[in-house]
Amino acid sequence: MALVRSSTGMRIGAVLLVAGVAGCTSGPASPQARDENRKMDCLTRSAQELEREASRPILVARSQDPEVLPPVRLGTPMPAAAAPSASPTYEKSAPATDIRLPDNLAPTAPITPVGGTRPVVTVPPATPSISVPRMDGDAQVRIVASIGNNPIYESEVREAVYQRLGELIRLSESQRAVREKEVFREELRKIIERELVLDEMVAALTARKQTSGLTKLRAEATKEAENRLKEFKKDRGISNDTEFRAALRTQGLTLGGVKRQIERGFMMQTYLRDKLAPKLDALGLADVREYFASHLSEFQAEDRVKWQDLYVMTERFKTVDEARQYAAQLAARAGKGEDFAKLAAEFGMGDSKFRNGAGIGEKPGEIFPQDLEPTILALKAGQVTVKETETGFHILKVAERTYAGPKPYDEKLQAEIRRKLQNQIFEREAKREIDTLWKRTQPQIWVDG
Repeated sequence: MALVRSSTGMRIGAVLLVAGVAGCTSGPASPQARDENRKMDCLTRSAQELEREASRPILVARSQDPEVLPPVRLGTPMPAAAAPSASPTYEKSAPATDIRLPDNLAPTAPITPVGGTRPVVTVPPATPSISVPRMDGDAQVRIVASIGNNPIYESEVREAVYQRLGELIRLSESQRAVREKEVFREELRKIIERELVLDEMVAALTARKQTSGLTKLRAEATKEAENRLKEFKKDRGISNDTEFRAALRTQGLTLGGVKRQIERGFMMQTYLRDKLAPKLDALGLADVREYFASHLSEFQAEDRVKWQDLYVMTERFKTVDEARQYAAQLAARAGKGEDFAKLAAEFGMGDSKFRNGAGIGEKPGEIFPQDLEPTILALKAGQVTVKETETGFHILKVAERTYAGPKPYDEKLQAEIRRKLQNQIFEREAKREIDTLWKRTQPQIWVDG
């Protein structure tokens, strides 16, 4: 099995990309090696498929009338979309966290919309293709759903599905085929829900003559996308957009598609947060206290300690007393608030100097060396002591200390509970809003079952 590796593509990593595709063949006996070969083979196939699609004539751009867009025949039938009655699941907007799409999902015959009788208009073979400029992130495939006159394109759903390859790669072939269809339905529905909210947002702001607010929100969404992608490239050592596009392409993605996900998800979140703000702000201290009292099991702390160590080796001194005095002087400096990491780096004689003085292990039974554990666990946060051993002296400081039992009902915990309750309210009310919009608008699903 030949492996074609792209160093740029592989550096993309976990946030937007995954390494793996459904439908891969088996490889070497080692599960890890087999998975890796599956991933690499399928990434190569994915890139080849994108190249083939890119060479096809473009029939219609997204800005044009969706009625003249014919289905592109790529292979097996498209999996069915979720029925409008299915319960939506609301998720916070964020760039997708892993990426891919089931191969060959376009239908081989004209499609009739669910809940309607209007077919997609197909172009006879003799009809010449209309050539228009290609837009980045805008692969011309076909419409899979519509909200009024606004189409949702198969290419956008494809990019969303590519983000979830991680949950498909280890499934059996039969399980994978079923799960791929489910994932397609789920991602299509999420995109429909997002567009329903954004349509309402535009209508509401326009009706209130707040078009300047809409312009500002779009600018903020663009800035948010740019910042996220900039940080992403920085973390993975990608220097420019050309390199980034190439890496995305090996994973079945486009830069335009990724930006669109971030921007429109950000606008959806912002609008819903503003609309639901009165219900979120109505949450009071009594609600927080009641939740804490009725969910004590959620707020149990483990016995845990974060500690620091500076080791002084006896054999480097003429006498044990000289080593002891040296350690005592360093302990005094640490006790007065000097930076322990700097002291360890400058004066430490053990391996902790290479960890900025950090000790190994945080829970009882995990602390190393084990003979230091009783001393460390007996200290309170901020305390410093010297522990003598056969070979030297350990200057120990506890940076953080938590004890097993209920967490204290302090301001930090109250803020944590408040955020949790507000998120619950937001998810519940957002789902209600989306259900209402779905029933009112009745989106059309343009894929067969």
